[in-house]
Amino acid sequence: MPRPYLLAVALVGLLPACLEVTPPSETPIDVKDVEAPPDLELVTACVPTGMELCFDALDNNCNGVIDEGCGLNTGLLQFTIAWSQSEADVDLVVDPPELSDDDDASDVGLARDRDCPNDGCYGQNVENVYLTDGRPRRGSYRVTVRLTELPDDDEPVKVRLSVRIGQRHYTTEVTLERSGDERELSFKL
Repeated sequence: MPRPYLLAVALVGLLPACLEVTPPSETPIDVKDVEAPPDLELVTACVPTGMELCFDALDNNCNGVIDEGCGLNTGLLQFTIAWSQSEADVDLVVDPPELSDDDDASDVGLARDRDCPNDGCYGQNVENVYLTDGRPRRGSYRVTVRLTELPDDDEPVKVRLSVRIGQRHYTTEVTLERSGDERELSFKL
C-alpha cells in the first residue's frame, strides 16, 4: 500500500506539466507624454490605504488595478471616473489614436462598462472604459470628462479620474461647475 505522502509528492511533481503559464508581455507599455491643463495635478504614486474600496475610481491597494472586485472590467488600459452627486450626469469620453483609412474602429478594442446615473447606479456613480484584450494601439488617447446635466444643484461636481496604463496609475480630481463644463487630458503611448 503506497504511503500518502509519497503519492502527494508524485502528484506535485506532475503539476508543472499540467499548468499553463502565461508568458510575460514582450515589453511594458511606455507612456511617452501626458498632457493635462496646468491647474490639474496628476498623481502617479500610489499610497496603499488598505482593501480596495468600490466606486471611488482609485487603486486603494496599489496592485495596479482600479476598483477591482467591484463589478468593473479592466484591461491594460482603463479609464474610470467616480462622483458623489447622485443626480449629476457626468460622461467619460475616450478618443483613441487616429485610425488610418484601412483600420476599423472596433479594432481599437475599447469598451464601456456603465453610463451613470442612467444605468441604475443607485448613487454609486462610476463610468469605466477599458481595453478588452491585447495590447493598446500606439498614439494619443484623449480623455474628456464632461458634466452633461446638473439638475437643481448649485454645488460644483467633484469627479475623480483615474487612468491605468499597464502597471502605471494616474489620478486627479476635476471640478465641474455647470452643465456643459468639461476637462480634457491626453496620454501618448
